[in-house]
Amino acid sequence: MLRRTAGFTTIELMIGLVVLAILAALALPSYQQHLRRLRRSEALTAVALIQQAQERRRAEQPTYAGSLGSGGLGMASTAPSGLYTLATASTTGSEASSYSVSATAQGAQGADLPCTHLRVDVSAGTITYRSGGSSLLDNDAAANRRCWNQ
Repeated sequence: MLRRTAGFTTIELMIGLVVLAILAALALPSYQQHLRRLRRSEALTAVALIQQAQERRRAEQPTYAGSLGSGGLGMASTAPSGLYTLATASTTGSEASSYSVSATAQGAQGADLPCTHLRVDVSAGTITYRSGGSSLLDNDAAANRRCWNQ
């Protein structure tokens, strides 16, 4: 009479590994999408900080700043993680009443295709949020809301 010892056979281990690999393959894209959305929140925060700086400047001066660096708002042109390039622009003239703030994904965040480019346009007190996978900022309203977490 043969006695079977406790433990797993090679076939049982292989089946377990195959099941684990399938679960990992299903979960990985969702995890990566979640990470991209979390990283995007850094860009949204940076854009909001630039907007606040623009409004503070406008309260003290007749125009909005046309740049982030020295001579402008004195702010960095990249997000702290380095995953977004930031920029601001304003209309020219003595009565400039509009500006835009943009954040463009780079590096690993560049895979966030529907939301690679984010831009806020402020004109005469009206705020417009735009986004897109390219600089055309051509997302429809639903995709735009997802990009801006609205």
